[in-house]
Amino acid sequence: MQNDPVNPKQINQISRRAFARRAALAAAGAAVLPASALASAAEKSLPPVEAPAQTGASKLSPASQAEVDARLEVIFNKYGSRLNDTQKSDLRRLAAEGQKPLDSIRAYSIGNSDQPVTVLKLYPEASAPQSGENSKSAASPAKKD
Repeated sequence: MQNDPVNPKQINQISRRAFARRAALAAAGAAVLPASALASAAEKSLPPVEAPAQTGASKLSPASQAEVDARLEVIFNKYGSRLNDTQKSDLRRLAAEGQKPLDSIRAYSIGNSDQPVTVLKLYPEASAPQSGENSKSAASPAKKD
């Protein structure tokens, strides 16, 4: 058997399934690592997020910034060769913007005994008749002979 010729375009391509699997593994790996390991690894490899992303209300705590840097490091290690400078700066901006909602969600304490905020409530239909005689005729249509 001969080996099929390899299409040079397929060498650098990645399937959606493979990308999703790698992204999930990267996120799980970042979640499992201790914060001190993330901070030390991030300080060595990545420059801080650009100044426009840190100005105003979007300033991050050192722990949050370390998490953003670690997340970016994982992405850049896997896909950095495929990204141009504009895409890398967009990723830095999006990671910094996405960290603030994550911090606010994590700040909310919840326990196993807490009930959900929304509960399914079933109400009878407003158009259904309530009296006995009308409900019988509405429930069973008249038979024609």
